[in-house]
Amino acid sequence: MLNESYFKDTGGNWRGTDKPQDMLDAINRRIDYAREHGARIACKGQNDTVIVRPLVVQLDEENISKHPKTWMWDVISETEAMFGKDNIVGFSLHRDETNEHLHIAFIPCVEKQTDNGTVKCAISQTHYFRNPKSLAGMHRRLRKALVSKGYDIDMENKPIEEHLAGYTDKDGNWHQQGLTPDQLKELENRQLELKIGEIQMNIRKSELDKLEATMRDVQSKAKETQEKLDAEREKLELQQSILATDRQNVQEQLNALLEEKENVNKMKKDAENMMEQASATAAVCGQILDDEKHLNAKFLEFLDKEGAKRNKDFRGFVERLYKMFMKQRKDSMSPWALELMREHQKQRIQREQGQFPTNTSAYDNSPFIIDNNNGDMDLMF
Repeated sequence: MLNESYFKDTGGNWRGTDKPQDMLDAINRRIDYAREHGARIACKGQNDTVIVRPLVVQLDEENISKHPKTWMWDVISETEAMFGKDNIVGFSLHRDETNEHLHIAFIPCVEKQTDNGTVKCAISQTHYFRNPKSLAGMHRRLRKALVSKGYDIDMENKPIEEHLAGYTDKDGNWHQQGLTPDQLKELENRQLELKIGEIQMNIRKSELDKLEATMRDVQSKAKETQEKLDAEREKLELQQSILATDRQNVQEQLNALLEEKENVNKMKKDAENMMEQASATAAVCGQILDDEKHLNAKFLEFLDKEGAKRNKDFRGFVERLYKMFMKQRKDSMSPWALELMREHQKQRIQREQGQFPTNTSAYDNSPFIIDNNNGDMDLMF
């Protein structure tokens, strides 16, 4: 009553069986499909075609307990991938024996696409089970697939699987059938050896448990020590990085200061050279300005002397001509330009006031021929 059976309906979906006929119908649907697509099925004698082949898959209790709701469907999914989804038509979960296991109904149908695009089928179990070596490969493939889904399964085949009895048909194909008496005896001996080994392992289990606990403690302390060392190393690396950065910054600042000092020394030297040149230039300019400031008075004195020699009023003549020139210039200037020139002349006179003697006759009545600090502004404007 604890067993469960499932079949694949016409839509390819898994459903629980209500009656044995459900499983039989699922098998017949696949067989009919194979016949419709050219499969020849012998059913008249000793060499009848094997149309359905049982596959038995069993996992240990530990794996089943870890995957109680999914292990059955994981196995079915992998067998569908291995033998063809449409070839796995039903299965039963047996719980009435020592270990749970699956009996899977497999139709060994081989489909091929022809050149004209049609599908051709054949029923051949030897296409899938050629020899013990290929069967062992299937076992490894199924185990590897389940391991990838989180199952803890040994990847190696049991040695006894290499001694499966069977026969080779006329075409050279191997057919697996069962175990010979010698092989059964070998299996019993191996089971006895395993039982003795299990007893010995149980005797050592307590010692191994203690050793494992000690190793865990050592590993835990080693991990803690390693974490502390890693933290100290990271801290030291950070400090070294900061010191390297500070050293680089200090070196850059020192280089900048040295460069700035060099620039300052250069500027200082350039300034000293410029001051020397300016001093020499100032001396020359001073002499020129001094000559220019006395040029007006000297010119007027020259006119007076020449006029006295020739008994002519050269100075008056020049003054009249200069007044005529300035009057014409004044008349030609706009009012705003005239005012600007007056203001400029006024500021210049005020700026230079007191630099030259004011009681000299040459300055009292001289027009603005070259320079004048005390003359009448109207002589010019």
